[in-house]
Amino acid sequence: MSDVPRSAYRQPVTPSGLESIEKGTLTWLDEDMYNNLNTGVLEQYLEEKNVRESFEISHWDTKKVLIGILIGAVFSGVSAYIGLKIGITVAAGWYVAYLLGMAYQWSPSEVNIATSATTGAINASTGFVFTFPAIFLLAYSNDYKVGDGYLISSVDTLQLAFIGIIASMFAGFLGVMYFIIFRRVWLVEDPLPMPGFEATLKMLDIASDVSSGAADTARESLKTVGLWTGISMAIMFIIDYPLIWKRKIVSLPGSIADWASSKLSGNDWGLASVYTERWIHQPTKLQDGESPYGGPGLTPYSPNNPFSYTFLGLELSPTLLALGWFMKFRVAFLVTLGSLIAWFYIVPLVVLLDVPVYDFEQQRYFKITEYGDVLNPPVYPFVQWMAFKSVVRTIAIGAILGGGLLGLLKMAPTFVSIFGDIIRAFTGEKGDEFIESKGWYEWPLNHIPIFMVIASIAMIIIFVIGGFPFLPSLLFSIVLLSTTFLLGAIAVRVMGETGIEPVSGTSFIVLLMLLLVFLNFPVGLSKEESILMALVGTTVFGSAISMSGTVVGDYKNSLYIGNRPYHISKGNILGVIPGAILGAGVAIFLSKLLAEGAIDLQAPQANAFASFTIILAEGEGDWIALGLGFALGGFVEWATGMGTSFGLGMYLPTPITFPMLAGGAARDWWEKRRLQPKVEAIRLEKGPEEAEKSRALLLLFTFMIAAGAMTGEAFHGVESAILAVADEIEVEQDYEVSTWADETYLDEILGIESNDFESVINYAEERNCLYEERIRGLSGLSGCPDTDSGLIIDNAPCRVISSESVTCNESLGIKSWWPQARFAIFLAVNTSLIAVIYLLFKSAGIIGGNYGVEKLQDQEIMEAELAD
Repeated sequence: MSDVPRSAYRQPVTPSGLESIEKGTLTWLDEDMYNNLNTGVLEQYLEEKNVRESFEISHWDTKKVLIGILIGAVFSGVSAYIGLKIGITVAAGWYVAYLLGMAYQWSPSEVNIATSATTGAINASTGFVFTFPAIFLLAYSNDYKVGDGYLISSVDTLQLAFIGIIASMFAGFLGVMYFIIFRRVWLVEDPLPMPGFEATLKMLDIASDVSSGAADTARESLKTVGLWTGISMAIMFIIDYPLIWKRKIVSLPGSIADWASSKLSGNDWGLASVYTERWIHQPTKLQDGESPYGGPGLTPYSPNNPFSYTFLGLELSPTLLALGWFMKFRVAFLVTLGSLIAWFYIVPLVVLLDVPVYDFEQQRYFKITEYGDVLNPPVYPFVQWMAFKSVVRTIAIGAILGGGLLGLLKMAPTFVSIFGDIIRAFTGEKGDEFIESKGWYEWPLNHIPIFMVIASIAMIIIFVIGGFPFLPSLLFSIVLLSTTFLLGAIAVRVMGETGIEPVSGTSFIVLLMLLLVFLNFPVGLSKEESILMALVGTTVFGSAISMSGTVVGDYKNSLYIGNRPYHISKGNILGVIPGAILGAGVAIFLSKLLAEGAIDLQAPQANAFASFTIILAEGEGDWIALGLGFALGGFVEWATGMGTSFGLGMYLPTPITFPMLAGGAARDWWEKRRLQPKVEAIRLEKGPEEAEKSRALLLLFTFMIAAGAMTGEAFHGVESAILAVADEIEVEQDYEVSTWADETYLDEILGIESNDFESVINYAEERNCLYEERIRGLSGLSGCPDTDSGLIIDNAPCRVISSESVTCNESLGIKSWWPQARFAIFLAVNTSLIAVIYLLFKSAGIIGGNYGVEKLQDQEIMEAELAD
């Protein structure tokens, strides 16, 4: 028996299943199939069956695939927002695509093919969510100033977007192609378990049973998505939309919830002591009824106040609760564990030991408590937050790296078993992918080397057109081809084992490789160009490796329902183009606002990439903290297999992780106390098959609530970001002596009376002086010259200054009529959105109809749909 293949994943085959396989009676979606998942015997049997029979089952329908692409493109933007908010992408659109197919009463084969396009579209822009924002942070964010300037002096957004988006498309195609090599090994011969995939398979099973009422259930679930999208947007409107404009223009929280909390507070204590800007937090003494120093509930440093050594809170976020629900308690706990260790142990320890931290702007070390001295610079009174930003986040970066690298090392033995398929790919062996007189069963292996050459040439051309030299472009193309293959293989293996793909961990490795080469070898790049090209290149890699990971689920489901892998590959590839364009566009738009401070998103990976880049480029950084984190992440990876998730938790404040923990705990409680009793009752009354279908439908209903919660917050967040840009549109404003306070909010900003026009003149002169200081600074001069000439230099913000009137360029937000116009635009956009969703739901028969029932009665139902 020594020659019998062994596997950590393979389950023992059942006697009944083995008998059905030997007789050839086992078919898709029957009971013996479910009882023998991941046995290897079943998968090899179904692969042989599919080669013979899938051409009768697997049919390409362009219209349905385009619907899948449309859903994926929309949710690529949603995914970009969630990824920047929390550092985790959840493809909620994938569930919506499944349900829409079920509502239209598509066959399992059609649903699987259409949603392969959805997943391709959603994941094509992952690199833009995790890596690309670091470019804007290094160019615009004051948190990443080095001395008097930035590592990146300016960003040509259109140029970098062109390079990144087009290159990500080719990289996404490459990621899909590479996985073709591994499909047979990891899904057929030694099947990866893919935790949780059974629920997806059960959804396809329900879709196959058209007489079970599944279409009605799907329609009800889609109504649930729409309802909870609306509820989520309403919640976010109350706690986030700046309806109280007078508070917003003086940089105070202006939402309805914040206004109410301020009204229910005194000068020192009240509701605002425990609630600020979406956060329920530890009690903090107020200053004139507001959070001290403008901090969102943070406690200023005081040696005798224990709350100034840590920060505890809970964000009121539908998205975070939904993410926790998808994670379940164990994963949510491991993420939160990193946050607990950071805030209950490391942050207080850093403050107690008064650890010196390096200030990149001042370019020297300061003891951490020196920031709490408000009488001497540098001043940052929230010492616990400074400890978190400077020390803990460096440890967190190390933990993400350590966990990711150990995860990669653990996968090293798997390469021994795949050399045969690699050789086949490069020798052009045809294999069984083409069936005479029928067509392609699987995408041909001999296309992979051809596409590698095409992708390599395309990368060089794209980067050269984008303004980078030929040599580094060539080096990058070599790095991309090799790392996408090697690291992609390992990342897919991790994805198949845990359900989590280590995109961040592997991307750090690529960024490290590129920076070391570009910064230390004469390749024709300046320091700034090296940083830009390394970050853009890592963005492209992130999209490639994400595509490799996402296709594994689509392929695995296709095996059990009789689909051709060729159709899955084709769907993934078609989804890449619109997904890369829309998802990247949203991510770039939000990234610029994030770096400029116009929106507040955590963007943990982007901040980690920015910090890591400064450490490598400047040679400064807390290498001890980085090494400590590396060891900690490696240990957690060894102990739990989730070192990167633990590191991500360390990178996040408690208001972000606690809601996820609450969502995960709520799901576990609901499944144990509510779901399981119902399922057991149905099992006793109607049998195990009906019980399992009911379990899937009940769980699916909760997934739709979660998907709606995330969609609503993402829609509101993107709309708010667009309106925030509109707030800053420059307009010409005339300040007249008698009307200036009626037309604008300048009196609120300056805190003066309407009859004090002298202060308006002083305001205009000060703005011009600041502008002139900047102009003189470019010539090595300093200060604003004192002159009585009254001359105003070219392009100064205020062009007319007299005792009767002042004319300045101002942001649109200063206009007194703008809040009403802004709110009208907000209502119009959302009314239009509701109308579009209503029409889509109506066309699908979700509202006011039974679309497809008559059509279905005349439709021939194939074996995959009848299999039970």
